[in-house]
Amino acid sequence: MSELPIDVFELGNRIALPELYAQCIRSLRDTARIAVFEYPEELKTAASTDDDWLLKSPLIQTLNETSILKKVGKNVNCYTIHTRHSLEEWRLRYIGQTDPRRATASIARLLIPKAGQGNRVITLCKGAVRNGAEIGLRLIRVEPDTLRSFIQEKAVNELRTGNILDWNRAGVVRL
Repeated sequence: MSELPIDVFELGNRIALPELYAQCIRSLRDTARIAVFEYPEELKTAASTDDDWLLKSPLIQTLNETSILKKVGKNVNCYTIHTRHSLEEWRLRYIGQTDPRRATASIARLLIPKAGQGNRVITLCKGAVRNGAEIGLRLIRVEPDTLRSFIQEKAVNELRTGNILDWNRAGVVRL
């Protein structure tokens, strides 16, 4: 995908909170607009080790710098991670939210391994890539920014089932 689509949704006079939420979720689930996060071929095998991933981290960064990471900038505060195997449909695995000032770093932390920094999502991501899956992203911006946590929490509480949002931890009930 040459263009990185980032939709913007704003609460205002013409749109109420339930409709804003519905629009955000439709956009985050829009598989036709997913940006593929690239990984080196050497990592797309069950034989790749955690050390291999760490050695290839700079290359992963380079492969995605221009097409995704630089374009994220301060434009994103909600995102989804999807996976798919060659001929399958994209599968929604994770929804996240972040301060837009740290969006690039937050997304990179989940998709690019760093020494001494482990998280559940990068572990699941590596497993998916090792098993032949592609990783895809959908990115949006919700205004006002304070609604980003609401969008994530409501989505996890409503959508999390056996095969949807299974990378999100169980039971985000806060709302």
